[in-house]
Amino acid sequence: MGLLPVGVAVAPFLLLLSLLSCPRIAYSAEQKRLTSILSFGDSYADTGNLVRWEDPVLESVNLRNPPYGETFFGHPSGRATNGRIVLDFIADALGLPFVPPVLSRGQNFSTGVNFAVVGATALNLTYLQGHNVTVVPPINSSLKDQLRWFEKLKPSLCRGVHAASSDCLGESLFIMGQFGGNDFLNMLIASNMTLEQARSFVPEIVNTISIGVERLIRHGAKYIVVADIVPVGCLPHLIKKSWQYSTLSATGCLKSFNSGLSQYHNALLRRRVDVLRRRYPHTRVVFAEHNRTMVAFLQDPDHFGFNRSTTLVSCCGGGGPYNQNQKAPCDTPGATACAAPSEAIIWDGIHLTESAYSSIAHAWLHGPYADPPILPIFFYF
Repeated sequence: MGLLPVGVAVAPFLLLLSLLSCPRIAYSAEQKRLTSILSFGDSYADTGNLVRWEDPVLESVNLRNPPYGETFFGHPSGRATNGRIVLDFIADALGLPFVPPVLSRGQNFSTGVNFAVVGATALNLTYLQGHNVTVVPPINSSLKDQLRWFEKLKPSLCRGVHAASSDCLGESLFIMGQFGGNDFLNMLIASNMTLEQARSFVPEIVNTISIGVERLIRHGAKYIVVADIVPVGCLPHLIKKSWQYSTLSATGCLKSFNSGLSQYHNALLRRRVDVLRRRYPHTRVVFAEHNRTMVAFLQDPDHFGFNRSTTLVSCCGGGGPYNQNQKAPCDTPGATACAAPSEAIIWDGIHLTESAYSSIAHAWLHGPYADPPILPIFFYF
């Protein structure tokens, strides 16, 4: 979640512009057999778990109402956007159906299952509350919880022909979606912590993610995508609250929040991924970047079809600066969705639009902002 360093951004940025403007690559080589996708994460990856969560504290979850889902599904789908998310585009590119939420009743998980939950944190609820962090929503949906759900479900996922194999999930793609963003937002917004206080949690958050990835590898994962976090300082929900505490960048983002949290978090996470690669050389670990892809959108929105005058304005909101009104969040009677969501980057102040997610997915599938790109891994040349 940060801006490209001066002096090193130009070449990768131009490469991204080139690749994202090209037609989708048509691979004619033989594809490896990929059976399923298993996904973990927060609202950037949830395909419907939060809206199915049976807890009185969640009765007013706004994802259940329009205009969520209006662009692709035509109705709210449980995704925190107007249509599809990155996970949906990756599944489609790999020839698999959309990944169903684990809380779907009677769902067949033979081709994948999604454990991600809107609001999920890297650090668990008890730990955060013990450190005076207010968690919204206050439910047990952290990375540790999601891994526990996976381990409970694993025997049923491994039934059948692969049941006797120690690596029954070796033909599955694991996606460790972003974790940490909600930890920081809970600290900065819900708990009124300082940037320095939030920054002190970064090593523990990254360590938790690293341990989680290693746990999946020990369960037989051979292909894992590990995602970094978006630039928190570019989220209108945070900018509206904290602009007076940080200098704004040329793109309108909060400089100190990006450098102090997002860039710091992502740099540590990248180093831990490198360690895991050396430790497990037979596992392909992809480092996928939300951060630099989103920064490219902000630096040259016209190239990607986004409206330059509203790059940091929420498409769906209740008016006011950045179209962010705490009393009228997206989907309430006082809120409205913009007329052209495809030209917007930000959907509701925290989440992105389907158009933005589509471009991020393309950058992960084909490069350059995935190391290595996902799609070539599953083809023989």
